[in-house]
Amino acid sequence: MSRVILVVLIGICVYFWFRSRRGADRMLSSMTGGDRAVAGDATQGSERSAELGLLPAEKQDTRYAAAPDPADEVALAAVRAGDWGPAADLLAAQAAAKDWERRALSVELLGREAAAGAAWLDAWEAARPGDGDAALVRSAAATPVERPGGAAGAPDGAARPARAAALETAKRAHTQDPVPYVVELAGAVAADLSHAEVSALFKEAVARAPYLYAAHEAALRYWLAGGKGSPALAEEFAADAADGAPLGSLMSAFPLIAWFEEHLESTRDPEEYRTDELSRLVDRALMDAAAAPAAHPRLPELRHLLAYFLYKQDRFDAALEQFRRVDGYVNALPWRYYAREGLYMRARDTTVRNAS
Repeated sequence: MSRVILVVLIGICVYFWFRSRRGADRMLSSMTGGDRAVAGDATQGSERSAELGLLPAEKQDTRYAAAPDPADEVALAAVRAGDWGPAADLLAAQAAAKDWERRALSVELLGREAAAGAAWLDAWEAARPGDGDAALVRSAAATPVERPGGAAGAPDGAARPARAAALETAKRAHTQDPVPYVVELAGAVAADLSHAEVSALFKEAVARAPYLYAAHEAALRYWLAGGKGSPALAEEFAADAADGAPLGSLMSAFPLIAWFEEHLESTRDPEEYRTDELSRLVDRALMDAAAAPAAHPRLPELRHLLAYFLYKQDRFDAALEQFRRVDGYVNALPWRYYAREGLYMRARDTTVRNAS
């Protein structure tokens, strides 16, 4: 009897030993070559990161993909103090200048603030009934927030008519403004819009601003498998966006986003990141970033993507350049999907250790 028990115990030990080895093999297979070479040598990377002026984990800002524009900072600080005036002035100036990319980002940031507490927006609407910019912020505040994997939180059913009315007010106020269509696209998954409805909204947005990053990003979220589309539809949309787009437009970001989203759960083999096709996409994106205006408000988002893909391809010198340009702000793809796992710091420090 004791011999039987001993055999069973040995069998259990062997079983768990094999399971632990398989887990270790899976972890190693998802590492870059640099990770495998120096796994566990975190001190070296951290010390050199500090020498390069890169920030420690506790100083990484998890709210933004990049430092907010000074005008946005002024407006955000004012609304937090209950003063809507600077926000109204900012949006009016952006509309007059037809600075749609910055306007889209400002509306997104102000919408987040209003979603957290809208007393200042209530005061704005009371002081200026029917104001199109206040309505635009109101609609952004009611737009469900994206979650990892492409899905968005379910909207409050009672808020839908008010959001739709606010969008119509915003569209009437500035007929050439694409941003109301961007906001509507951003809520398309939660609103369960049809493919035809989303295509029509996107057409309206790009008719007003053909290479508007915010419009393409919002539409791509819909076409992802985690939205209302599929990997094939997302890839097709992203390829169409990038095909023929001028360098500096940042349209090269979308094939990378589509690839990342498609491989979110499945990628374990590092060789998947090193195919000729993906390398060409990354190279095109590097040229796109180099040609873009330094002040383009969405350029940091492309740089975050490049840092990730270059790190995965063991192109550490090129990856380090991108990390140095974006360090300090980590609310961007892909890092925000893996915030708990600390992917940004691991990828950055591995890059630092292996860069020349």
